[in-house]
Amino acid sequence: MIKVEEIIREILEAKREIYNISFVGCGGSLVGFYPAYYYVTKEAKKIAAYYISSNEFVHDMPKSVGVNSIVVVATRRGNTPETVEAARLAKEAGASVIGLAFVEESELNTAVDYLIKFYDVDPDPFETGKGELGLRIAVELLHQSEQCTNYDQMIGGFTAVNGLIAEAKKRAVPQAIKFSLDCKNDTVIYTMGSGTAWGSAHQESICIFMEMQWINSSVIHTGEFFHGPFEITDPDTAFLLFKSTGKTRELDDRVIKFLDQYNNHTIILDAKEYGVDQLGEVSEYFDALFYNAIIGVYNDLLADIRNHPLDKRKYMWKYNY
Repeated sequence: MIKVEEIIREILEAKREIYNISFVGCGGSLVGFYPAYYYVTKEAKKIAAYYISSNEFVHDMPKSVGVNSIVVVATRRGNTPETVEAARLAKEAGASVIGLAFVEESELNTAVDYLIKFYDVDPDPFETGKGELGLRIAVELLHQSEQCTNYDQMIGGFTAVNGLIAEAKKRAVPQAIKFSLDCKNDTVIYTMGSGTAWGSAHQESICIFMEMQWINSSVIHTGEFFHGPFEITDPDTAFLLFKSTGKTRELDDRVIKFLDQYNNHTIILDAKEYGVDQLGEVSEYFDALFYNAIIGVYNDLLADIRNHPLDKRKYMWKYNY
């Protein structure tokens, strides 16, 4: 399998300069790209980044997407129609298109320039996951095009987080049990986060609570909480907060301080308690990927206690939509 660094090197040799990179997908495949998008927006000096749902990209592609662009798409089965079409249109516009898929032989193959197979089943290595590969593409692009100063720290971060996950899943069990017991009868659960952890909050809201558990939910950025959403707070309102280990942690702490006073139903996941902060100043770029790796412990227990399997659907894959 061609390596990420080789793909980026080949693209830069052919195009000399990249002006922008787009991360495109649907649902969890889009949200998995949030750390990559966040990294480029915070670290790049010249390269712009876009984070776009596939069908929006199809109908309203940024005019700046062209020959000096990279478009990264993801679809687990390689057959999400909107994503395949987005890849095709990006390639038609002259962009270099990188596809990530779990199923290698699919419709996506002919729509992209490069296809990378991702792995997301235990005990697959952390760095081979979809979101992790997306972040690696972002890191490699900035390293080769802008000589980013934190490259070694970022590369080391993938290995470091991989070493934390197994133990973190074991340590998370007591809180996960409490979460499942406390939330089993909730009809609404709000998720919150900031930095890359907002991506985990978004994914938990739309993919787990709404799609897989049929629980009403909405994701709230902790920086926006006091600008409207906090008015729904009651003592028994359910909140699940994914806490940042980085510069936006102060935003989360402000929300937690408020909820400590006015709410009795808040669950806080803090990657710092599991050692993610030991990665230093780059830890915030790994928060979401870490949370996405361990949240399954919580979700499995919630599904079990509610007798609602995570693969249960009313509409998805059953009807034409």
